[in-house]
Amino acid sequence: MALADEIVEWGGVEVSAMDVYTDIFNLGFNEIQMENEPPGAYKANPIGYYKNNDAQKGHFRIMFDDTFESTLKVLQDADFAILNGITYFGRKNVQEHASTMRAMIFDLDGTDAKHLANFFSGALRGNAYPVPNYVVMSGHNVHLYYVFEYAIPLYPNIKLQLKELKFALTRKMWNPYTTTIEKPQYQGINQGFRVIGGKTKIPGVRVRAFRMNDHPFNLETLGEYVPEESRVDESKLFKMTFYTLEEAKKKYPDWYEKRVVRKEPKGSWTCKRDLYNWWLRQIQSGASHGHRYFCIMCLAIYGVKCGISFEEVKKDAYDLIPFLNSLKADEPFTESDVNSALECYDSNYVTFPRDEISKLTAIPIQPNKRNGRRLEAHIKMVNATRKFRRDVLNEDEYGNNGRKPKKDIVQQWRLEHPDGRKADCVRDTGLTKPTVYKWWD
Repeated sequence: MALADEIVEWGGVEVSAMDVYTDIFNLGFNEIQMENEPPGAYKANPIGYYKNNDAQKGHFRIMFDDTFESTLKVLQDADFAILNGITYFGRKNVQEHASTMRAMIFDLDGTDAKHLANFFSGALRGNAYPVPNYVVMSGHNVHLYYVFEYAIPLYPNIKLQLKELKFALTRKMWNPYTTTIEKPQYQGINQGFRVIGGKTKIPGVRVRAFRMNDHPFNLETLGEYVPEESRVDESKLFKMTFYTLEEAKKKYPDWYEKRVVRKEPKGSWTCKRDLYNWWLRQIQSGASHGHRYFCIMCLAIYGVKCGISFEEVKKDAYDLIPFLNSLKADEPFTESDVNSALECYDSNYVTFPRDEISKLTAIPIQPNKRNGRRLEAHIKMVNATRKFRRDVLNEDEYGNNGRKPKKDIVQQWRLEHPDGRKADCVRDTGLTKPTVYKWWD
């Protein structure tokens, strides 16, 4: 039996591309921007991408509410075109510009009629998988569309949680009963999919869509199909509110003065390299098979926090591949996995909280003990205590603390690594770059 016949056999009804995209983006309800709408409403739009075989480069197209269908026709006529269930600010579908998720989409490769029947049976009869709102045939592949009943705002912490949810659902749905491909193919939330009604790799064959389920999903209903640790914490979602600058000036005058008038960057903190080096060691001593991907994601986050260059973070991540592979040799951790995880090297993640990192990676991170004091007050108290011990008690605060002098640490490392580089010494010892350079010779 052909795939389309199998879908119809299980209750699927073929629908048009506009039926699907109208459902996903609530077209006609003023939720995404019109083509000539004046600025100030801070709306975001889907972004399409297309490329023809005879062209050297492709093109991005903003999908406006009032011209969506005509723009979609341009994508459908192209040799290759993709779209996803996310809206973006700006003109490109890059992750840092992502605004809201309207649908979570999965690519289920290696699925013939028999395996697709197994999936439907598990979903409709056994409640083993969520029943997709739409099943899309894209040549040899099947795409599963889960439409949200409300737009999910893509703040940094929610992006990571959604990514973990999608990975957990992929593991759930991708198994020997549903596909002939053994290893699950994990895709980030920013993944694009061939446009419905567009061309496939098979000459003369177009992408077709079938409605399977009229009921939209929320994060709670999707989370019922995955372990609790992979669910999205809805309490951390923010309600989306839109204000013009004049409205924001009246409602949040302090924010307006700081961010608009003085043009100060959003609040953040800068950490020492020691924290980045510490996290590298935590991965090497505490990473587990099911959390390898998120360990590298958080390495990228710590890189941003500590001002480490992307090139160095990428090299460190690649150096970790053999170790991460050793955690489960039959499920290798690849360069492709690393490259995907490094998408989180983004300044938007500079304030990503410690407890979220611990949750994602399953590596315990103990908070600094300040006895209930704020950091500034704690530092003042510690400095006052050190001054008292030095000036009143005449104690040598560095001579009797049991710590090895930094000069000795560097020289000992050089003896043990005669061909070692300064950068390696910095990484291995946790000392700062200026300290290593100072005592190198």
